[in-house]
Amino acid sequence: MRVVSWNLNWWNRRPERVTRASVIASHDADIVLLQEVSGSIAKSLRESHSGPSVFSQELHAGATWRWMGCALLVRDGGRIIASGVVAGLPKPQRGLWARVELPTGQTLSAVSWHTPNAAGDGRVTKMAAYKTMSEWLVSEAHPLLVGADLNTWVDPIDLAAPDRADGFYEEHEFVGPAPKHGLVDAYRTILERDGSLDAMRADDHVGPLAVSYRLKDGSEHRMDRIFASPDLVPISGGYDFVGAESAGSDHALHWIDFE
Repeated sequence: MRVVSWNLNWWNRRPERVTRASVIASHDADIVLLQEVSGSIAKSLRESHSGPSVFSQELHAGATWRWMGCALLVRDGGRIIASGVVAGLPKPQRGLWARVELPTGQTLSAVSWHTPNAAGDGRVTKMAAYKTMSEWLVSEAHPLLVGADLNTWVDPIDLAAPDRADGFYEEHEFVGPAPKHGLVDAYRTILERDGSLDAMRADDHVGPLAVSYRLKDGSEHRMDRIFASPDLVPISGGYDFVGAESAGSDHALHWIDFE
């Protein structure tokens, strides 16, 4: 099973040499979890994608297609059993969930989430979103996947327990070594298992584990991640920056293959 998570860059102020739909199709995913989806992008995806799809703007009362939202696409032959937005989020249209059935008959829950940015939305809003999502995930049925633009800078080689006195505790707890939600960072799990983290430690690498976003100052971060319940075993994964940039996005497309 291949899962893709990608922030499409709703502003699209970068040159677009190929379509987003073609980049998505090139990865041949079973489930695609998208963030920063505009109304025009949603229309294009619905026209080009042959399988089931759902968009958060359709599900959140009061939302319009002028809003930035999230999307979930399923391989042709699968189906979306149920869907909705994650209740209680400060920006509900940025948290989309669905219960899906793949063509193989496997059923699972999947979430596409775009965390608020502290610089634009404020620390309190961002931490409220992390707290709400953590609590919601605890009660959700497994198998469970989350594809997200987390807007986080935290990605050291060795994770440390978060400090409850830290103003960003909820964020650090979500991506930390023992998160309340009980999911695992799929890419980190792969690197740990194949010895790549040991090699990074030997080279005194401090992180991030990969690059999915570059700030204007040139600093590099792994903001985009896929989390999975422990019953889903990741076997390979990566970040496609070249393909993503060719379609006008400023975030790398992240993919994970599961057993």
